[in-house]
Amino acid sequence: MRRRSFLLLLGAACPAVGVAGVSFAGVSQAQPQQNQQSAQQPLSALDSEFLTVINFANLWEVPMGDLAAEKGTTQRVRDVGTAIAADHRKLDTAVTDLAGRFGVTLTNTPSSSTAKWMDEMRAASGDAFDRIFADRLRAAHGTVFGLIAEIRAGTRDSVIRDFATQANTIVMKHMTLLESTGLVNVDNGMFAEAAARNIETPENALSSGDLMLGGVVAAVATAATIGVVRTFSAPASAE
Repeated sequence: MRRRSFLLLLGAACPAVGVAGVSFAGVSQAQPQQNQQSAQQPLSALDSEFLTVINFANLWEVPMGDLAAEKGTTQRVRDVGTAIAADHRKLDTAVTDLAGRFGVTLTNTPSSSTAKWMDEMRAASGDAFDRIFADRLRAAHGTVFGLIAEIRAGTRDSVIRDFATQANTIVMKHMTLLESTGLVNVDNGMFAEAAARNIETPENALSSGDLMLGGVVAAVATAATIGVVRTFSAPASAE
């Protein structure tokens, strides 16, 4: 993942939400004139990759959300699965429309990493299934979140910007829902499968260099905080 994406991921906050669906009105109802202008211009490589990544996410999160709705051992897991599947069906409709508009070729085959996760979840049952579902989907959402933030901040295409805004809302919601199950392993789930994100394995994102950069940022922030505290804690000099 690009460094600025990782820094955005480090600072992300996850407010509590329910399991209601998210409106996609903004995705397909952009100004007609903007749509025409955008459709006449080829997408940047990063914008095209963005559509491909969302497509990969839809290919496995719809069926796994449905599976959680069926196999989850708690009502919370079943509700979260239902909400995730419903939202990704809407995302699938939107990304298919955009890919057709911009001439981006999408695949119908899940990525290699998510295919393994799907097999793992299908083979699991009981509490083990609940934990794997929460961990794997939270890891995937956490790494894709940085790419979406990067697209939203940097794309020059108004239609892609609108879609990234909607996708950002969806991913933030899903991360929070998965965390609300109480089953996400903070040692494995948040940054699981953190290798190198690319077209074949878009859910993987954090390289060793990114992790080291995160440590440096954290150290600098800590030092700055200590300096401020010392400054304001020092006895005032007599006037």
